[in-house]
Amino acid sequence: MNSAFVASCACPGDDFSFARVSPVHAMPNTNEKYDLEIEALIQFSDALTDLWGESRFAFCELRQPPEPDALCALDGQPLHIEVGHFYGTASDAKELLGRQGKSAATSEEKRLSSLVPLDIRLLTPLNRLLADKATKSYHAPRVWLLIRSALPLWDINDFTAHLAEIEIPPAHPFEQIWLLCGPQASFGVLRLA
Repeated sequence: MNSAFVASCACPGDDFSFARVSPVHAMPNTNEKYDLEIEALIQFSDALTDLWGESRFAFCELRQPPEPDALCALDGQPLHIEVGHFYGTASDAKELLGRQGKSAATSEEKRLSSLVPLDIRLLTPLNRLLADKATKSYHAPRVWLLIRSALPLWDINDFTAHLAEIEIPPAHPFEQIWLLCGPQASFGVLRLA
């Protein structure tokens, strides 16, 4: 993620221009969920630019449920994005989210987490998230699902090697499903559906 990333987005049909700045530096007092969503959308934008060789995707604004999480633009046309994250085990999630005190992972939780094979540690929560998101419905045209792995243990090569174990539900409301294969763009992006 670019630490001083700023871009302008004028979404079709809207009378606003939204400047986006890295949430780590621009919004220190906002809701954690929104910060994570913005970080994922900026990472996705960077990954798509690398993949396509040009900037065709822009994040415009976050939305409130029951709408998808974000309004974006792709080639100047509106595109809604539902964002999800998975963290591995509960212990992994506590560590990655910086939980402290009573909310922090215990030494025993960390030890037990480290014993879980990586394929199970990553694919089980990914498949659970895919199944959960497939049950949602949205009153918006063109909705993509963006899932981000917060665990920096695998990259695109690992997920590609395990594609047969990634369970895309046969019925879901998404035009496309994308996986950010790690917490930074360098981990890669993979279109799942």
